[in-house]
Amino acid sequence: MNTPSPTPIGPAGPPDAALPSGGGRRPPGPLAWGIAALACLGLAMGLRAPLTALMSLHMLVQIPLLALAGLFAEQAWRAGRPPPAGGAGARPAWSYNEYGMPGLLLVSLVGAGWMIPKALDDALTDWRVAAFKYLGLPLCGWVLRASLRRANVVIKLFFLGNFCWMSAIVGMIYLDQPIRLCNAYLQDDQDWSGRGLIALAIVLPSCWLLAELKPVWRFLNR
Repeated sequence: MNTPSPTPIGPAGPPDAALPSGGGRRPPGPLAWGIAALACLGLAMGLRAPLTALMSLHMLVQIPLLALAGLFAEQAWRAGRPPPAGGAGARPAWSYNEYGMPGLLLVSLVGAGWMIPKALDDALTDWRVAAFKYLGLPLCGWVLRASLRRANVVIKLFFLGNFCWMSAIVGMIYLDQPIRLCNAYLQDDQDWSGRGLIALAIVLPSCWLLAELKPVWRFLNR
């Protein structure tokens, strides 16, 4: 009496076996992040004339685009690297950017500097300040992303709160000044820049809270 042979299990099995467990989507790869970085940099550089024609566009559109270009470039570089030997969360016992605090402090200082009206004026007339803007801001974006990866929720919340408070205060100063603070821009555009900074101080923490809702919830439930 012949016994039936066992059914082979392999590539000829059911198609559902080839699906990834959990059914989640794959995160964007280095190509997608690289394209995003080049798009931000291309917009900031290619539309340089219209973006610097108004103070509000200069401060609230071009400068963030340059920082985002560096942020996305760091993400592309990170996505293209193999995971560390100790796992995704592994890091050395000591580093120059421990917990992301030095990097976040640097980015906060640079952000505060670009809220000064004189910096915007000099970026239009002094090639050295312009070079610092077009080279330094992408570098700051790179440092920002690398620092956020190392920082915990408390550190992120501390620096985000300080930046948003500073943005709101500067925006109110712009609105309260009866004279224009930038030689290259008009009073009305200065008022719009102030409104934009106040709006940024409201929108930025809201977006961060939505993105970090699960880590914040875990921290509060400890």
